[in-house]
Amino acid sequence: MKIVVNDHSGHAFPLQLSRQFAQSGHQVLHAYSASFQSPKGDFDNSTATAQPLVTPIRVKGTFRKYSLLKRRQQEIEYAKQLTQRMDTFKPDVVLSGTTPLFVQQHVQRYCLRKGIRFIYWCQDIYTIAIRSIARRKLGLLGFPVWEYFNRLESTLLRRSAHVVSITQDFNPIFREWQVNMDRVTCIPNWAPVTNIELVDKQNPWAQLHQLTDKICVVYSGTLGLKHNPSILLDAALHFRHHPDVVLVVISEGLGADFLRKEKEKRQLHNLRILPFQDFTHMSQVLGTADILLAILEKDAGIYSVPSKVLTYLCAQKPIVLAMPPANLSAAIVQEQQAGYCISPDDSRGFCRHIEKLVNDAGLRQQLGRNGRAYAERNFDIAHIEDRFLQVFNTVL
Repeated sequence: MKIVVNDHSGHAFPLQLSRQFAQSGHQVLHAYSASFQSPKGDFDNSTATAQPLVTPIRVKGTFRKYSLLKRRQQEIEYAKQLTQRMDTFKPDVVLSGTTPLFVQQHVQRYCLRKGIRFIYWCQDIYTIAIRSIARRKLGLLGFPVWEYFNRLESTLLRRSAHVVSITQDFNPIFREWQVNMDRVTCIPNWAPVTNIELVDKQNPWAQLHQLTDKICVVYSGTLGLKHNPSILLDAALHFRHHPDVVLVVISEGLGADFLRKEKEKRQLHNLRILPFQDFTHMSQVLGTADILLAILEKDAGIYSVPSKVLTYLCAQKPIVLAMPPANLSAAIVQEQQAGYCISPDDSRGFCRHIEKLVNDAGLRQQLGRNGRAYAERNFDIAHIEDRFLQVFNTVL
């Protein structure tokens, strides 16, 4: 089978899936945006004999994430480059996810013209976030913007040969949008647990950043419009007089810039802000952490599932979340007793639960073991591959 996996963000777990397809004898083109600011998978290192054709796509200039018109132009440019590569590759099926709607629109149109089966890998309901942002920034004038994207997203889902969703929580939206539920399959996300080694705190990355003798509270991932970095600032302020506790934020963009300014203004020496780290260092980064953090605004609700939380589960470290408790990631962390979930507007509760873990090493170890056990039970890539291949076979 000839498969295109398009993951605009360039995450580690879709790359693992593409490599697994290739190991099973399929021809695979794996595309991602080299211009989009996000944590990337390890695209350079693999010892496997069979490899996907990894295709980084670069657009002109810096990716303008927060400019609607410029971003649309760049997304169309990305889609045109991708379809040009598909002209040569001639796939049987395209699996496209973590990808902006304008890219999905152009790639889906191409697939419909060429008779290629397009599978929408639904990682997020973009319209939910767009509605919140449009309402907050434009008031009533934002309604036409939201309505346009609402029609676009629902149409894309209906026109897909199949939809792979990451949670059944999306189903009510699908039904409202009249998506054929016979063509929807839920395959939850995962993290490449076999690629995340359990590394001691005394490691080269921790030594480089002088963190080996600190209790490290780590946030790693994007800080975009669905995240409120102020709650991380509150945590840094809470622990500013605890010399052994350091808050490490690994991110780039608006949220990281905000924290950097606040750090300087408030003289927060316990707050470290680092750029995205190469995936080859991820095991050491997670090994350095004593506590891991993730945040998500109420508006994102159940319709955004942070993949970073699944990576955290692999690290055998406790997790503290500030997000709606109905979110799938939050539900997993709570049900597996791998950490705590606090409402995103409860800054005091967030800090209080971090402090509880700071003061109890035994509890940190127990919650971390629970998370790792869940990852080892559920993140078997061969089983996950089989589920995707079953979907492909139903549409071919």
